Amino acid sequence: MSEQTYEEWRATRHLRPGFEQDQEQSSEEMFQEIVSYYINLNRKRRKITQKQIAEALHISQPGVCQMLKRPATIAKLWRLAVAMGGQLEVNIRFGDKVYSLLNEPLDEETEEK
Repeated sequence: MSEQTYEEWRATRHLRPGFEQDQEQSSEEMFQEIVSYYINLNRKRRKITQKQIAEALHISQPGVCQMLKRPATIAKLWRLAVAMGGQLEVNIRFGDKVYSLLNEPLDEETEEK
């Protein structure tokens, strides 16, 4: 049996059972890590402790630690943002139009009829 080159593996990897699921899980894990990194970076920059967040949310500090490790649900992100004195904004952009999903309409938004 000959050893497969990288180019051969790359060309045929999508044929492997479960490839799409592995790709999806890998993307989700990367997204979780990125969101967790930026949430914690902003928390540290604002000098907010996990204990302070726990008190604001009426949960335990270990519960906050878990939230900060995997925060990427809208509900968790919203709770963390509010607990740190912020506001979560979730927008969808279509070309030059921006639509807010959680807050008041953005200045650029115009109501379409």
